[in-house]
Amino acid sequence: MRKTVIAGNWKMNLSEKEAVSLAQSIKEKIPPKSKDRVALVFPSMIHLASVAKLLEGSGVLVGAQNCYPSGLAAFTGETSPEQLKEIGVGVVMIGHSERRQFLGESNSFCNEKVRFLLKEGFTALYCVGETLSERESGKTFAVIGAQIREGLQGIESNSFSKLILAYEPVWAIGTGKVATPAQAQEVHAFIRKEVAGLFLGAAEVAQSISILYGGSVKPDNIQALLKEADIDGGLVGGASQKIDSYAGLF
Repeated sequence: MRKTVIAGNWKMNLSEKEAVSLAQSIKEKIPPKSKDRVALVFPSMIHLASVAKLLEGSGVLVGAQNCYPSGLAAFTGETSPEQLKEIGVGVVMIGHSERRQFLGESNSFCNEKVRFLLKEGFTALYCVGETLSERESGKTFAVIGAQIREGLQGIESNSFSKLILAYEPVWAIGTGKVATPAQAQEVHAFIRKEVAGLFLGAAEVAQSISILYGGSVKPDNIQALLKEADIDGGLVGGASQKIDSYAGLF
């Protein structure tokens, strides 16, 4: 049975005081992790240590929004998985559309990150999605197919248990627009089919992997999305940055 994952992406938001206050409220109000449902938050890097310490032992997982695929080395401005381990962080988000769009991260670089993280024992949340122009020109499946094939190339079959996928249509992020449940389901089913074709025997792996929907997810639309066969949770931006709306997703 696939786990339902509600992942909050705080992006480059919140002050230290606000981040700690939100984490404390989450600790008090979000149900502990169960067999089938997981709460996960991604604070900005500067708040990561404080939030991870506060949520330690709570059952709420804490992830990093990025890292560099290397041990300790001379990469100014970056963070190593080794450093994340030191503060108790074991999940990293890779390939978010904002990093692809504004920082030029390619499928191949995402693949390098995912492979390194999995080798180091991390869980990787790998994001894929199309822009509005790509959707309108009929390129949705070509774009996402390439992101899956190139981004997950060469990953060993036994490593997929440490992988979460997220479909985030770029045109629905922070815009208030949401793909209909049927539109989201169509792409999620396609993603699962692409994973099933990655290697011999991958069909079973594809059925076990959680695929989240990201794009203006809110308490008033999350349940309709979760009713779809291949949608296993949400990658949530704005609604995860206030306790009432984040708690309303559970």
